[in-house]
Amino acid sequence: MGGSCERIDWISMERLKRVWLGDAGGDQVARLEFLAEQGLRLIMADVSPRGREALHFYNPRDGETLHLVSREGGGVIRRAAAFFPEARRWLDMMRGGEEGLAGEEPGTPLMPGDGILLAVSGGRVRRVSEIRREYPQGGLLARRSADAVAPLEESGGVEGPARTVAFLQAAEEARGMVVPATAMAFRAVTLEVSRVYAHLLWISELCGVLGRKRLADSCDNLRRGVEEGMAGWLGHPLGRNWMVPGGLREGFPLEGAGTAAECMAAGGRTWGERRDDMLSLPVPAWAERRLRPRAAEAAAAGWVGPLARAAGLERDVRAEEPCPCAGADWRMEIPPERGGLLGRMLAIKAGEIASSLAMAGRILEDMPEGELRVERGRGGNGRGFGRCEGPGGELCCHLALEKGRVAYMAMSLPGELNRSASAFLEGSWLDEMEVLSLLWTDYGIPRREPAFSQ
Repeated sequence: MGGSCERIDWISMERLKRVWLGDAGGDQVARLEFLAEQGLRLIMADVSPRGREALHFYNPRDGETLHLVSREGGGVIRRAAAFFPEARRWLDMMRGGEEGLAGEEPGTPLMPGDGILLAVSGGRVRRVSEIRREYPQGGLLARRSADAVAPLEESGGVEGPARTVAFLQAAEEARGMVVPATAMAFRAVTLEVSRVYAHLLWISELCGVLGRKRLADSCDNLRRGVEEGMAGWLGHPLGRNWMVPGGLREGFPLEGAGTAAECMAAGGRTWGERRDDMLSLPVPAWAERRLRPRAAEAAAAGWVGPLARAAGLERDVRAEEPCPCAGADWRMEIPPERGGLLGRMLAIKAGEIASSLAMAGRILEDMPEGELRVERGRGGNGRGFGRCEGPGGELCCHLALEKGRVAYMAMSLPGELNRSASAFLEGSWLDEMEVLSLLWTDYGIPRREPAFSQ
């Protein structure tokens, strides 16, 4: 170790260009149509308490994000749906399930799920309604940006690092801060390690559903081994309490990165011995037949992460945002179209466990030395946007600061975008749900909190 920068181009980790287009006044329809014609993709929409709507786009041609903010009560999100099908998903989430189960007969049995409500009868799911959105920004208004990190880390489970990184990116852009390479490298490591945890939890769940307890135990044992290595270095498996606006806390144990790299290498060897067994799991053919038509809905539903990639969409923020991935011999992998969604998700997650362990180890071996944190920034206008690839997929944060305090904040969460896939439960038997729900239930925030080894 020593930060030689010979193998990883840390300069490539500079922030992506952000373009704030200002108010969406005038002819909104013509403006939205032009953006669609240019091939932009809508990645997030939000509405402030005063009714100012914001649309956030990724421009793959120029490698930049663009942001359009409407006047109060502008209705721009509804108009955007004519040109960007993903906007309908955002509208559905903003309605918060207000249409709910309207029209159901009184006395219809209802079953709560993970963010959904099911109307059931005769042993089948008759209708699915989403009933819950999560607001990790709740309670953060008027807090200083430094005081918002701990709640995001602690409430986000395995997805905590991704929520924190997206928030910090937005806060640092709002303040015009240029983050040191050491902090950027650490953030990349925590994102990759959290991905390993989440994917191992998902595959362990799949093994359990399919009755392969020994394989489930091997996933859990590998996860615990990586947890112990990270906790031994940082005091917590997810490296909590080290990230702050502008970089890392003083006293960050840079000298322990080499030992953590060895842990990643050992985990990679173990997974290499187990991976083929995992890929041979017999995903039920009936489930794949049931899910086959859903792949066509991926783009319009705004699916992200492994679910989107399983449906054939090449969507991964690591391939779009400047980061050390390219310098660490990383590439986005899209499995062949043959097979079903669950089988392809399994292949993607198994592959990403291997690549994330390798990339985390590579970064840890070549951690750059130098400044840990900057105190001040230049050129910030009080508004910022952050974007990273969490375990479940793309996660974004739109933030406004006033005098260093959070004045407005909105986040997009992969699980909420992907939860639209729960609609395929309609018509299924209740005893089929355990397998089918694995398609959209991710473990960024697991149903069972992992027993971190500390």
